[in-house]
Amino acid sequence: MTLKTYGLPAFVADRATMNTFGTGVQIDFSKFTDAKYGVAGKRRVPAGTVIEPVTDVGAPAYLCGPASGTAGKLALLLKTDAEEDSKVDALTGYGAYAAGVVYETLLPDASGAPRVLSAALKTQLGARWTFMKYEDKR
Repeated sequence: MTLKTYGLPAFVADRATMNTFGTGVQIDFSKFTDAKYGVAGKRRVPAGTVIEPVTDVGAPAYLCGPASGTAGKLALLLKTDAEEDSKVDALTGYGAYAAGVVYETLLPDASGAPRVLSAALKTQLGARWTFMKYEDKR
């Protein structure tokens, strides 16, 4: 069973700062080969994953795969979970963020203790992003 989440992603720190990328992107699931995404035909890419265009599908859509960490190459954050062969996700693609203020520790590509993005991914994302550490101080 797959759990669908709706609403504002947890990694968004300040909704007012989030810039949406064009009209969205398409996902090339064949590029997501890491075991954390699942097996072919059942891959799931979580919201907040750093993605990059792998080819132009045709304006305004972009075909995206996982980010490579290459400086100067466009990188985006996936807005929602993307599921391969989903019967309910839009056939036209998924939303992506191009800039904003996010909780770095809640991004799926963050690792370590404390959880942070690699320097290469941060460089690729560029100066359009502000990263904060999520802390629950209730």
